[in-house]
Amino acid sequence: MHRNDVSRRVRRLLPFALAALLPFVLIPLPGGSMRVTGWLLGAALTLVVGAICVFAPWKGMSDWWMALPTLGYLGVVALLRDAGGGNSGGLGPLVLLPVIWLALHGTRRTLAVAIIGTGLVYWMPMIIYGTDGAYPASGWRIGILFAGLSALLGFTVQNLHDLERTQARLLGSLAHTDALTSLPNRRAWDTTMAAAVELAVHQENDLTVALIDLDAFKVVNDTGGHHAGDEHLMRATRAWLGQLRLDDTLARLGGDEFGVLLPGCTNDAAQIVLRRMQSADPDVRCSIGVAQWDGHEPAEQLLRRADQALYAAKQAGGDTIQRAASALV
Repeated sequence: MHRNDVSRRVRRLLPFALAALLPFVLIPLPGGSMRVTGWLLGAALTLVVGAICVFAPWKGMSDWWMALPTLGYLGVVALLRDAGGGNSGGLGPLVLLPVIWLALHGTRRTLAVAIIGTGLVYWMPMIIYGTDGAYPASGWRIGILFAGLSALLGFTVQNLHDLERTQARLLGSLAHTDALTSLPNRRAWDTTMAAAVELAVHQENDLTVALIDLDAFKVVNDTGGHHAGDEHLMRATRAWLGQLRLDDTLARLGGDEFGVLLPGCTNDAAQIVLRRMQSADPDVRCSIGVAQWDGHEPAEQLLRRADQALYAAKQAGGDTIQRAASALV
């Protein structure tokens, strides 16, 4: 496992680890060989559970595997309760630790298993030892109470966490999506283009970039208003998307300027795609500057060459495709 992954897991586990180790500080080694054995087994099992949480290859594993360490820690709670004198030891609230963990990082099914486990921590000793001494009959009511509180707390935390993650994904999508056309925006374009150049370096593939500017867009806005301009942008988007391959990227960079990323395309192959885009809708006229990656230049320089070619296309009267020079001048 990568060192950064281990460090990230340790930071995420640290509050739970401190809470899990606190009882061993508060409860000294008890008297009686059976209780000493339970205390030592609990300490050893806590360390094992912590090591599993940090080093286990969780990616790709079933959700049920994630439930095993939490169930193991419920076993630790049972051992500590026994070492601390049963119900009178005051260690019952520790059953909430695995519930909170699975509420944050587990599924509803694994959380339900942990909730059932909180009740069993109270009920199993009475089934095994009876309801005398350290485990009076009140443990049945306490187990039901803790199971109910665990369910309320666990599912509430899980619902809030799911809502937070959904909102984070939505905000991330909005931050990288153009509100009008639903295309990737400039921020997403910069990220995608940098990644495409890096991939082309590793795979030694061709890569071509094109910049598109709508011709006479100001006239559309001036005569029909901004609503007409928006409709024209949407019409161009629909027409162009239908001409692209699955691996291609069309982004709105701002105003009436768009970018097209064509991985695996030479300049000649890109010209075919771009001509199809130009002829997709006769009412959408545009100028295009296209540049093929030279095999080593950074993304910024490639984009600059495409921008120079776009400027040349506009200077030539528009409605044309202009190739970039092989080197910046």
